Amino acid sequence: MTSYVQSKQQKPILVFLAKGAAGDIVAQLTENGHVATAVSSVPELFDALRSDRYFVAVTMRSDIDMIRKIKTIPVVNIEVFFHSVQSTAKSVSSSKEFDSDAFLRRVGVLTEARTNRISAVQTTPAVGEAAMAGAAKASRWRAATSLLLSRRAAPSAERAD
Repeated sequence: MTSYVQSKQQKPILVFLAKGAAGDIVAQLTENGHVATAVSSVPELFDALRSDRYFVAVTMRSDIDMIRKIKTIPVVNIEVFFHSVQSTAKSVSSSKEFDSDAFLRRVGVLTEARTNRISAVQTTPAVGEAAMAGAAKASRWRAATSLLLSRRAAPSAERAD
């Protein structure tokens, strides 16, 4: 389970599905310590993504491109967590079963990765670390500049390669 402090720092997960399915997924995420919000219409989706409150979305394959055109965030395709299950009867029909454990693991990985990145960015480096980072950045800048200048100084026949 997620601690109170962690859930307060966590951005909510956006679930964009039909109302019934969205409610079920939000309930499952909430039961497992995640903060989640459901939207079911395109205007609601647009407003939610533009609010910059969400760091990951859950939706169907057909809506992934639309979400990414509005905002570039990780998207979980809920469809990959449904698997065909053969019935025990001799009938030809099969049913689909939702793999909630795999779904929650995937969301957990995205949530943990995002939380760790936010923590790393919010942590201020020590004075020595800041100096080393500045020196490394300056070194990379000098190397790039040197490479650029050496290419400009080369005759045009050599640059054609």
